[in-house]
Amino acid sequence: METVPVKMSDIRIPKRSELNELKIRALENSPNSLSSLLHDKKEPIVLYRGTRPYEICNGRHRIYLAAQQGIKVIPAGFN
Repeated sequence: METVPVKMSDIRIPKRSELNELKIRALENSPNSLSSLLHDKKEPIVLYRGTRPYEICNGRHRIYLAAQQGIKVIPAGFN
């Protein structure tokens, strides 16, 4: 899937209470950097096409962590 740069401000960022805490901790403790997880070609972040803010199809936990770290743009594909 081809990815394009997407502004975080164009994505509906999930609240922590909407996410699986164990998955957040696993990503936080991953030996891979958040940057490498965001750019993962095998499991890219996928957003639903439509009006902004885009809803997340795949990658909610990574997007949440990126928002917490102040990342402004992420690569994402569209479904």
